[in-house]
Amino acid sequence: MHFHLPKPLHGWREFAGEVAIIVLGVLIALGAEQVVETIHWRDEVAAERKSLLAEANDGLAAVAAREAQQPCVDRRLREIRVVLERHHRHEPLGLVREIGRPSTEVAARGTWQIALTGQALSHMSDKEKLSFSDTFANLELWERISIEEKAIWLRLAPLNLSDLLSEEDWSGIRSAYAQALIYNDHIRILAPWEERQVHDDLPQVEKPRAADNLAAFNGIVSQICKPVLAPSVRLTKAR
Repeated sequence: MHFHLPKPLHGWREFAGEVAIIVLGVLIALGAEQVVETIHWRDEVAAERKSLLAEANDGLAAVAAREAQQPCVDRRLREIRVVLERHHRHEPLGLVREIGRPSTEVAARGTWQIALTGQALSHMSDKEKLSFSDTFANLELWERISIEEKAIWLRLAPLNLSDLLSEEDWSGIRSAYAQALIYNDHIRILAPWEERQVHDDLPQVEKPRAADNLAAFNGIVSQICKPVLAPSVRLTKAR
């Protein structure tokens, strides 16, 4: 038994031409789809990059705000040392206002969290992805240290009611003071390091201006920067 393939209506040559046209059309359609997808992800990546840079800038502003207060925090810790020494000698404390605390700003991390679960990040270069990853890891470290410092200063707040404190309260304040010194030394080194790291990883991030750093915290900054001891009280070194 012999099988005979049906011949194309207009011959094999014309049939091959028609197939070639169909294949070419499919390739053109696929290429056009690829171009559209490339343009789509280029726009998506550009929008995500802009949002991530803005979020990194907010985080850097929080670092700069705390760094701008460093001289005030150093002086406040010296004043607290004087208060502790005067209490130990059973002398008047000389407090004229509340102790206050350094400002603590926690920048949003929503864009970075969305980026981790989305697809736009995967369309960035490995170098850019690593830069964003390192930046937000460093800013999360800063946030954790800042929150811990805030908790320590809250333990110093009972000094605002010094007339009502028991010896047990004073013991807790001395412990908090020792921890505040350690964290303050850590932050003094960490803040400029954080700024350098962010700018090295993401040069596009703007460097915050000192005036802007303090503007959002006028109430807290004003309090931490005003002396709490009567002028006659002489300060000693914090250590």
